Amino acid sequence: MNVFIVEDSETARGHLQAMLSDIPGVSVVGYAGDEQGAIKRIAGLLPDVVTLDISLQPGSGIAVLKYIKKNYPAIKVIILTNYVDEYYIKTCKDAGADYVFDKILHFQKVASIFWSWINDACAANEAAALCVTEK
Repeated sequence: MNVFIVEDSETARGHLQAMLSDIPGVSVVGYAGDEQGAIKRIAGLLPDVVTLDISLQPGSGIAVLKYIKKNYPAIKVIILTNYVDEYYIKTCKDAGADYVFDKILHFQKVASIFWSWINDACAANEAAALCVTEK
């Protein structure tokens, strides 16, 4: 499963990349810290999943989300943000986000989502005995 990270905080991006690297079958294929860089690189890489911050400097994660869902609706998008009031959650869900998480309080839930996807893929595969379960 190829993942692209859109996050303007180098620290948050590093933590996310480290967490995802511990999950077998998940590869971080790139990252961007701004709207235009994200759109350009996502179009070139076509990852399976994008983790996306709403607040980008410069730009907007919501604009990136809308671009992804309009042009590549099969890409799953996980929003990780500090903006978790009802307005932003609804805006992200309406734009097609698969998940919206509070970056501080629910950061570890992202790993659980990936483990779930990996386990679902293993269960659907005849070689399920080769699959690894969550740590």
